Amino acid sequence: MEKGNLSVNELVLVGVGGILGAGFFLASGIAIHTAGPIVLLDYLISAFIMSEVFCALSEMIVANPVDGSFRVYAEEALGDIGGFLSGWVYWTAGVFIMSSEVTASAIFTKFWFPKVPLWIFALIYSIMVICVNALGTKNFGTVEAWFSTIKISALFIITIIGVFALFGAFGNKGNIGFKNYYINGGILPNGIKGFLGAMLMSLIPFGGIEVTAMTASKTKKPKKYVPIARRYIVLFLSILYLSSIAVLLGVIPWYEVSTKESPFIKLLSFTKIPYIDSIMNFIILTAALTTMNGAMYGVTQVMYSLGKGRFAPTFLSKLSKRDVPIYALLISSFGLLIAVVLSYILPKDVYEYITSATGFIQFFNWIIILYTFIKYRPMLKKKNPDYFECQRRGFPLRPWLTIILLAAVLLSTLTVPKQAIGFFGGLILLIAIFIFYLIAKKLNLFDKW
Repeated sequence: MEKGNLSVNELVLVGVGGILGAGFFLASGIAIHTAGPIVLLDYLISAFIMSEVFCALSEMIVANPVDGSFRVYAEEALGDIGGFLSGWVYWTAGVFIMSSEVTASAIFTKFWFPKVPLWIFALIYSIMVICVNALGTKNFGTVEAWFSTIKISALFIITIIGVFALFGAFGNKGNIGFKNYYINGGILPNGIKGFLGAMLMSLIPFGGIEVTAMTASKTKKPKKYVPIARRYIVLFLSILYLSSIAVLLGVIPWYEVSTKESPFIKLLSFTKIPYIDSIMNFIILTAALTTMNGAMYGVTQVMYSLGKGRFAPTFLSKLSKRDVPIYALLISSFGLLIAVVLSYILPKDVYEYITSATGFIQFFNWIIILYTFIKYRPMLKKKNPDYFECQRRGFPLRPWLTIILLAAVLLSTLTVPKQAIGFFGGLILLIAIFIFYLIAKKLNLFDKW
């Protein structure tokens, strides 16, 4: 794709756009209701995990800024199985994440147009995202930057409004106040089980850093811009998430937070602003669409990389006049179409289990990235005398610690029945991808493709 088009500011906004999605606005209510005030520790741990994975990625990107990013690194460090699993695991998770985001976007839009069939909005948004990605990196970056600015500004304003509400600026003091952090059962009202049950829901809003990794090689100066972008993205998201959740806990008692709608809607209701439900709906819609747009970019890039790396048909590595891997984009779009169709024809519970399973394998890919980093770093340092070290101290203990924390997050889903089904569904998907690898190797497809 187009080289050297993105500035560091656009890279930061693309990164935030790929991470800050509807999941935060919607899943935060589930996390708060499950854990209570201790959920702040869940989000803090999640921020640390995201920062460490991002740190590992940035080191590898600076040393070797190539198309395909973490998939290529996994292949070079772990062999064929690493490159194959990393690419196909990410692509599978990304396609289903896109399908859930486009379905959610259609539902949000139906709020204003209740008589229009859901599939029409899903089709419109799918075509729109495909077209944006077909225009090339620069147009993709510009669109993501604009919408990311809207999301960041909106969440910042919501948090400020919450601070004013916390200090009684809108009257109706009632249950509002810092006492909500320690009354109603204390900081750990649902015990250790509640704390563990909220871990996955607090980590999901941090997912999506792979989009930044895929975009990094398209910047003007990857070796200079990537470390800067990582710092700002981690700082922005950690401050925004933790401050907004802290304010929510002070304004709304944890047990009153609904799991059916975004808790930010109730927070904004204190302002008595007209059409506040429509305003919040637009913000969440914007978040869903930009996450979907970033996910489409990421899965297209990884499919393109799989084609170049012998793990998918080679025609997928062909580029258009705009340097867009058009066949990889079309295959990813076809995957999105299948996922959306499945969302309509499968029973609702079955499809929810599939999407929750893809959330599991998305974070399993983070484990692959970290293990790749442990094996790849010594190789990179030998080749690069001026090697950039994000983890100056604690290697390899820090990546191993993060792997243990990620494993703990994935295992914590077993404490929540619905999440446990996603855990086992994720294992089944991983096994299916591994069997696909064994069959492809047995039939010698890697050389025939």
